[in-house]
Amino acid sequence: MKKIATFLFISLLSLELHSQWALLNNDFCPNVAISAFDNKVLAGQTLFGPVNLLVSSDHGLTWDPGNFTQSNEVLHLTHDGTFVYACTPDGIFRSPKNMSGWTTFNEGLPAGKPDKICVHGDLLLVEGAFGIYRRSFNDNSWTIVCETSPVGGVYDFDFDGNRILLAGYNGVAESTDMGLNWSVWNNTNFEFTAVGLFGDLAFAASKGGVYRKTLSTGTVAKVCGGLTQLWNPYGYEYYGEFKMFYKVNDLLFLCGETGVYKLGNNNAFWDFTGLGAWTYALTDNGATLFAAKGYQGIWGCDLEYLMTNTNENAADGVLFQIYPNPVADKITIKVFESNTAVFVSIYNLSGHEIFRAEMKETFKNLDVHTLAGGIYFVKVSNGSAVSMLKFVKQ
Repeated sequence: MKKIATFLFISLLSLELHSQWALLNNDFCPNVAISAFDNKVLAGQTLFGPVNLLVSSDHGLTWDPGNFTQSNEVLHLTHDGTFVYACTPDGIFRSPKNMSGWTTFNEGLPAGKPDKICVHGDLLLVEGAFGIYRRSFNDNSWTIVCETSPVGGVYDFDFDGNRILLAGYNGVAESTDMGLNWSVWNNTNFEFTAVGLFGDLAFAASKGGVYRKTLSTGTVAKVCGGLTQLWNPYGYEYYGEFKMFYKVNDLLFLCGETGVYKLGNNNAFWDFTGLGAWTYALTDNGATLFAAKGYQGIWGCDLEYLMTNTNENAADGVLFQIYPNPVADKITIKVFESNTAVFVSIYNLSGHEIFRAEMKETFKNLDVHTLAGGIYFVKVSNGSAVSMLKFVKQ
């Protein structure tokens, strides 16, 4: 495991465009689904690709077409302690985790394409054009949970064993009684495309931003700091389409049109991890975070790197935020409070100060295109406190 992590870390140091991420395979594209366990990584493809499934048995170093012949595409992959599950236009299939063979898993499901499976304990939920169905390991077939979405269709859903969360055209809905009753969050100008349940927190993402709900209090807050905004002619905040929330230990990730983000421990600001342009799915094997990026292939990033390198922008005592990170040309520094004189400095890895100036505004744009590629530190001080954050110059 250490050798794999070391290989990925060395690989990411050599990358110019994606910083800490390493390209693992782009021979069989597009890749839209991914799942990892033990030493295996599986990637699913749409019908535009040359194969429908890729399998790696060495942590993503080498890849081979899988033995999945039941359908022409694999849209979602997940696993539990015993089986791997695949959603395809022809239904659900499952295989033992040793990949000894795929069998159908459709008993009780009506016709219609399944989009996603969630597994919690011994209970499975599946969602698709036919609605939402449930099945336990001891059941012989699937049974209906919800046939009609309370939010006008379903883009994504999550299930934690007690609560179901739906992302739809008209907002976000949640149920704590297996779909008998639903409550709906206030909607925005955009449909919601990704949701996630993590303990007492529920997250929902739309093109207009990411929202966090504290389930114990019912409080909903918008959490968009650090996310890349895209141009929008209508004047709304516009962040592009998000595809998936994914949690590893205490780290929460979000992927989509503008790349992969990691939420800081304060649950308020997102760190851009450096992987951009349409990331469809994430998974991990305990050592590496894997990403499926459509026609850009399969990528990996060392989890230890992601755990120890962060912009905790709004943590206690931190004075500012920097973005984008990594950066190619210009970096923006946003100071949270500017009631007193604030000074900003940039240092290289040797500790030499290469820039210093007073900030007279809340935002400051710095041209860094002449800096050599590598790691730098930004220090902001206001006379009574000092904060320092790291950025990567591409």
